[in-house]
Amino acid sequence: HKMGEIPVSQARSLYTTMIVDVYKELLTVQSFLRSFFKTKENASKYISIEVQRGLDLIAVDVVRGSKGNRNDFGLSTLKTILPPYYREFFDGTDLDLFDRLFGTSGEIDSAIFAQFLTDVAEKYMILQNKIERAYEKQCADVFNTGVLTLADGSTIDFKRKTESMATVATLWTAANSDPYEDLKTGAAFLKEKGKAVGSTMNAICGGKALAAFLDNTKVQKRADIKNFGLDIVAQPQRNSVGASYHGRVAAGSFNIDLWSYPEVFTDANGSTKQYIEEEKIIMLPEAPRSTMAYAAVPRLISGVATQTRGAYVLSDYTDEASSAHIFDIKSAGVAVPVAVDQIYTMKVVA
Repeated sequence: HKMGEIPVSQARSLYTTMIVDVYKELLTVQSFLRSFFKTKENASKYISIEVQRGLDLIAVDVVRGSKGNRNDFGLSTLKTILPPYYREFFDGTDLDLFDRLFGTSGEIDSAIFAQFLTDVAEKYMILQNKIERAYEKQCADVFNTGVLTLADGSTIDFKRKTESMATVATLWTAANSDPYEDLKTGAAFLKEKGKAVGSTMNAICGGKALAAFLDNTKVQKRADIKNFGLDIVAQPQRNSVGASYHGRVAAGSFNIDLWSYPEVFTDANGSTKQYIEEEKIIMLPEAPRSTMAYAAVPRLISGVATQTRGAYVLSDYTDEASSAHIFDIKSAGVAVPVAVDQIYTMKVVA
């Protein structure tokens, strides 16, 4: 065969592995909330959701809902769960380049082949980003209330302490409020109850909360927001996307890094929602003990069903009946706040 051409038989065996390579090169950086969770990949289809309070394990409540009318059959304190399972797919034969690849019996132009690989990998990224938004919403649920609501209506309650979800005594829009004192209270909770390491904490601010902080009389009087350089921030957050860094302030003996995260998602009813509620501030240590735990997902290899480990598992197969070549991406993850008291949520404006 001529230079720059690949035999069809060879191309068929090559492109599955090559698509994975191209896809890995395209991998996007993590979303901001997700960057506070370390990745943990399990070899089984179950995930341990044990969480700790201080040095003790605590029970987690799992409510299993149904897809029809919601029915709660009492609370069970399972230590392992079957996590939500996401599968997104597309038909490769719908891609413009597919016919030019396999419509002939002879050789394939290597430039078209390369373009096809990139095309498929980019489609995979679009599907992955769709699943990533579901994971970002899980992280937001953990930060807001400690209760995950999954797509089928079932919930997982990680039992956050009531005192970790506070409304400040004096709202920050009031003349006599002291945001520094409130930030110090939050940081002290993370340190004392959450056993957080270090004296630098993150404060992720909703839009109204940040505006109230910047407009506050005491804040303007002190005018001490400094260090706008991201180089002082922990690496996972520094390399994540979607958040804006607003600098560092001192609150008592703590340093507080201020963030805003104006990203939105579309909920099941088609409404646009913010991941972080406008009136709230989420406080976290620099390196909270949280994991994004992924279970193994089912995959057919040479006709045999196996459990494949990985955060995202790519596969493709031919559906002869409908003349389709299906490319799919599967993931089964759940956001677990391992040290459940290393999250402090406070409402600071009405």
